Amino acid sequence: MSMFSKRFKKAGKTVVGAVLAASMLSSGQVLAVSNLDKLEQNLRPRYTVGSEMPRFNLAERMKHYGVPGVAIAIIKDGKLHEAKGFGVLQAGNDTPVDGDTLFSVGSVSKVVTAALIHRMQDEGKLNVDRDVNDFLKTWKLPDDRKWDDGKINLRMILSHTAGFNVHGFPDFLPGEELPTVYDTLNGTAPARTDALRQVYQPGSRYRYSGGGYTLAQLLVSDVSDKSFEDTAKGTLLAPLGMNRSSFENPLPETVPNVAKAHNRNGEAVALPRGYEAMPEMAASGFWTSANELGTLVAALIESYRTNEGFLKQATAVDMMTKVATSVHGMGPRLQGSGLKRVFHHGGANDSYRAWIEGNLATGDGLVVLTNGSGGNNLYVEIRNAAADTYDWVINEPVLIPEIKLPEAMMASYTGKFKPSEEFTKLHRENLIDYFYDMPLIISAENGKLMVGREGSDRKSELVPTAGNRFMVPALNGRMGTAELIFHRDGHKNIVGMTLSNDGKRSYYDYVSE
Repeated sequence: MSMFSKRFKKAGKTVVGAVLAASMLSSGQVLAVSNLDKLEQNLRPRYTVGSEMPRFNLAERMKHYGVPGVAIAIIKDGKLHEAKGFGVLQAGNDTPVDGDTLFSVGSVSKVVTAALIHRMQDEGKLNVDRDVNDFLKTWKLPDDRKWDDGKINLRMILSHTAGFNVHGFPDFLPGEELPTVYDTLNGTAPARTDALRQVYQPGSRYRYSGGGYTLAQLLVSDVSDKSFEDTAKGTLLAPLGMNRSSFENPLPETVPNVAKAHNRNGEAVALPRGYEAMPEMAASGFWTSANELGTLVAALIESYRTNEGFLKQATAVDMMTKVATSVHGMGPRLQGSGLKRVFHHGGANDSYRAWIEGNLATGDGLVVLTNGSGGNNLYVEIRNAAADTYDWVINEPVLIPEIKLPEAMMASYTGKFKPSEEFTKLHRENLIDYFYDMPLIISAENGKLMVGREGSDRKSELVPTAGNRFMVPALNGRMGTAELIFHRDGHKNIVGMTLSNDGKRSYYDYVSE
């Protein structure tokens, strides 16, 4: 028995055995006992107004959202259970998607990068708590920082608390020149984003930064003295049996069984190759299949729950612990408690949408990969179907009774609301940006209440759930719902409101009508 097999032996089974079991799921095959057929008929939204939750067929929803191909993997008790493909690689083609089809997974790449970094830490090659400049050899952060304690470590970068700019990156079409990692960090052509810079004091607030992950990408290759993609292959992918997965960009056209890119209308794009390139690999450049990404999600769950996993258990627990002021641990987003404690992350490149999720208590998990720009709406409905089909304890259907509020009550809620200065930004987590830091205007239009930013024409409908409580569908999270609550005193005067989303809150004071 190899050292690898000995290290991960547990209850008569090995990780090698798990990898072999995963390979048996290839080419769209599923285990003899499968619920994916039931899931396929059970898609639903997060909520509905009325007394009955609508149910949809996967094929009709794929058509509705313009997504020609989908692959799904299910994890049970910390092990890959089944995987299956649906639809086709490219619209107008009849080649089917299966469990081994490669998809671009967008920002899910960040969780893969975080797993690689933690594996390197377990091997003693780096430390997530040391200044990144201790490890960087070929590029250093510019010495233009405004704060005395401006040191940045990987814990900050992986949790988006380093204070960096550069949220994300555009994809590159076939034939376009690709930037090097140095082009991206310096903001020089052919890169299309600003240079990486600190815009907030490290650790002071949450700001999502793909640019920070690009710095982590360079750090990994500087430490290993190899390319980032080769380091990932040797340190993470090959040991887990993820032999088709790759950070290489552009993905070579000789690679078989690749899901091609589509726009929101379901039309093939990025022709003639059929898919874009994502040179910012650590942030958004990973290519993988449902089988292999399911293997990684299962490995992270198993590492957290046992001391015989792919990562040291202490490392996995640290990775899956929130870093203030973020909604993230080191890589994934974290949510819930007890039997509802989960990690998750979505991915969105120009023409692909992806979702991963793992329950750290029960060992359940999910991977959804899609090859269309409308796939984010689709994977939410698939995720809800999985919760119902496999009896997960989270994300129960929300039925909202139809409520007709008095016009005078609705009118009393209109006006301007300003973020409260009494509520520290430390506790707002991912609600710190977007429009949560801006004054909001509540207006009544055609019998409905609407919310929008001050000075903007864009507005979102508020759906009443009680006299002073409203759902905000446009802000609903993947795992929960956004709710706005108006507060009125004993004189029926509106004094403020609370906006919550996935358990995080932002408070507002009433300013004027």
